[in-house]
Amino acid sequence: MKKIILVLILTTTFTETFGCSCSSMKITNAYSILDFIGIIEFKSLTEIENNYGIYKSTFEIKELFKGKENEKIFVDSMKDSSCSFIPQKNSKYLIFGYKNTDGKIMTSFCLAQGNPDKRSLSILRYLKKKKIENEISSNLRQTLNNEINSNLFEKAINGIFLYKVILNSDLRIKEILPSNENAKRNFNEKIRKELTSKIGYKINEVDKGIRTENLISYIILTWEYNYENDKIITTTKL
Repeated sequence: MKKIILVLILTTTFTETFGCSCSSMKITNAYSILDFIGIIEFKSLTEIENNYGIYKSTFEIKELFKGKENEKIFVDSMKDSSCSFIPQKNSKYLIFGYKNTDGKIMTSFCLAQGNPDKRSLSILRYLKKKKIENEISSNLRQTLNNEINSNLFEKAINGIFLYKVILNSDLRIKEILPSNENAKRNFNEKIRKELTSKIGYKINEVDKGIRTENLISYIILTWEYNYENDKIITTTKL
């Protein structure tokens, strides 16, 4: 995959004070678009000659959520920028990686979490048990077109609402299948219509022309608090 992928799921911004910030990503998009998700501990980093700011690494995988055990991971340090990132040796990171045009797994500042929160890890571990990485179609980007009507869902529920989605050839939702107990308790015709109207999908420009019939994705919802401190149901992000 090309670095254009990052534009689709992450936005790295340079503030007026030359700081660096990263937007959060939907878990669904991480599983669909990225090639590696795991907790790793870096053992060594060596800058590659004639590749300014790119480091090859040795590491130990502590937990693997998506990808292969034998992947080689390279760090784009974005050297000399406000987003500069060089992992500390013998420290654990939740790493998200994508394959570049050479087939190498790349990570960078916005794709690494030095102190992942327990909630994110709990969700990733749950999704690993559900094996969604074996079913979810690649290179789909899920969009939330408008706020979901929270009044349709039970507020007393903890954890995620997991719905399997099958798309038609126009990338519209054709079928929604509740995939855990929370989703089964919160699924009816009103919820089906609500999710179908509010959640959409796009496919990467570089992948247009591939088969799009019966692609599979997941809607992963949780209760969150918005900026006004109101409890709302929304797509789950990391």
